Amino acid sequence: MDIVQKMRLTLAFALMNIGAVLTAESDHPLVVERERENGVERGFLLKLHEKNPEAPLSPFFLNLRTPDNPKPGPLTPEIVEFAARCMRDVQANRGLSFDATAGIPRAGDPFAKALARLYGMNAIVLEKIERDGKRCVALPSDFWLPARIKKALGVDDLITKADSKREAIGVWRGVGLEVTDILVLVDREQGGREELAGLGCTLHSVFTITELLDLYVDAGKMTSHLRIDIHAYLARA
Repeated sequence: MDIVQKMRLTLAFALMNIGAVLTAESDHPLVVERERENGVERGFLLKLHEKNPEAPLSPFFLNLRTPDNPKPGPLTPEIVEFAARCMRDVQANRGLSFDATAGIPRAGDPFAKALARLYGMNAIVLEKIERDGKRCVALPSDFWLPARIKKALGVDDLITKADSKREAIGVWRGVGLEVTDILVLVDREQGGREELAGLGCTLHSVFTITELLDLYVDAGKMTSHLRIDIHAYLARA
């Protein structure tokens, strides 16, 4: 096992140990139950349920946010920095070039900033604002784009579908930035990669959910039965 593989394994176990990886078998308050024709469905609500409330509940949940997020999560600054180092390994392996990182608010911002610190470059931060009665993202009113910054690397905690990425990409491209790559910690493998491809962007991830589950099962931290249930959910989601 090389150093990159060891780092990924260390990160995967750290995420589980701090409660960033949850399953429907837990008694966590985020677990919800609802009546179905064939019984009680138990799992987690995701962003996709805002558009499709009747979509199946997810049997797993990834809370990759920091405590200062409006929707607080368990990731410490140390784990964010370690995750950024793993993201840097992905960037180096894929040969991605960029002049600045660009976080997808708000969960992506800590990773974008940590990655920018590793490279000694700027991190572009978007704001969430109310416009015409809807929440949307925008650049700060005092935003200024240095002439040297031509291309940005989009950064987020995870991807399910590409809705939030699509909105951010539109804002970045609207000010002349080239955006062709999105880097996330975890790809939930629920269509986000394909949707980004339709926007002319390539998805890169430290883990796919399949890889993460395999690591946990191989280490005895998750049952193979639960992995089967999760894959069945992903196949029909």
